[in-house]
Amino acid sequence: MYDCAVVNATEFHAVTTALSIVGKALVSIAFSVVYVHSSELFPTEVRNVGVGTASMCARISSMAASYLGGPLVYGPFGICLLLLCPRP
Repeated sequence: MYDCAVVNATEFHAVTTALSIVGKALVSIAFSVVYVHSSELFPTEVRNVGVGTASMCARISSMAASYLGGPLVYGPFGICLLLLCPRP
């Protein structure tokens, strides 16, 4: 009945740009919130170590996201997307 439609990304250039800007803003906000929350979470004696460890984990995971993003999108998520497409 319905086929999966392949959408050309150049047709939605403004939407793609707007969503990427919104995504980057939300990631920046989340990083700031986690940084402030982790400083309030730890007691005074270990606050420097706790905030440093949280910052290190956030930076390592942000570097790893660029390597893991492609395989996750085209791997398991891509297979699930193909399985969810209605068949004629």
